[in-house]
Amino acid sequence: MGNNNNQDHVNEVMDSNIANGAAVATVNELKRKTNINDQTAYVLAEPYTANPNLLLGQVVEIRKTNGDCPTSLVNGSDLNFEFSAFPVTGFKIDEEARQSKPVLRSSIIVDKAICAEIGFLNFLSGQLDSKSSFSLVVMDQAKGLINVQDDSWKGAVNTWKKENEDKMNDPDICFIYVVTGYIQKNIIKKKYSQFDGTTKGGAYGVNINGKLSLSTDDYSLDVIFGLSPAIIKRPVAGVDLKNRAILEEHEPDSEQQKLFGRISGAKLTK
Repeated sequence: MGNNNNQDHVNEVMDSNIANGAAVATVNELKRKTNINDQTAYVLAEPYTANPNLLLGQVVEIRKTNGDCPTSLVNGSDLNFEFSAFPVTGFKIDEEARQSKPVLRSSIIVDKAICAEIGFLNFLSGQLDSKSSFSLVVMDQAKGLINVQDDSWKGAVNTWKKENEDKMNDPDICFIYVVTGYIQKNIIKKKYSQFDGTTKGGAYGVNINGKLSLSTDDYSLDVIFGLSPAIIKRPVAGVDLKNRAILEEHEPDSEQQKLFGRISGAKLTK
């Protein structure tokens, strides 16, 4: 190419003679390759990386926004949620659900648009612009699950409800969830920017959608947790919550799953 640093020329040579192209992942491709779904809450939870089993039994409260409970659990207004200081305790963990070794899910290319659309990667969107992208390697590092079939689970939830009657009867708290399972995903990322004639980077860079992208970044690691919910309280119009049994701890229904999907990308702290 000599001294010709024309952007179009470089991209043409890169695409035809140097490197096979890599396309930015589609929504469906990303979900399939990384094994994620819209019914799981993906949260940043640094304090739990040393012992992620402490996530099991954590309690999430969904409160009213502007005096009202959310009417749409998918496309409604932003949810007002917080993590309770008092987790559910006294249950048994399903030892057979433990993951013996990390599982490599996929290596993919993502841009700002795809990160903004997928709750799993929301936290990366603000780190990109229209001319940059991330190369990601996604691994399932660990997972844990409460044995909700064991009698200890029902007893643990009922004990929590008795000790927290103020929360169960608080009309400003619309929903209460308990985390019954988690999966820890490690994301190894490297940032690339489109070549513009002046950008410098290592080696030949990568060919993304037919355009040369270069990187000056080292690889970095992010840890995110996918949480599985079980509802123990929901608002009921015209019914006194104190006199209604609201325990659905065995299988989360589609409504509560969608609600959890709305809080994806939250930052969880102890």
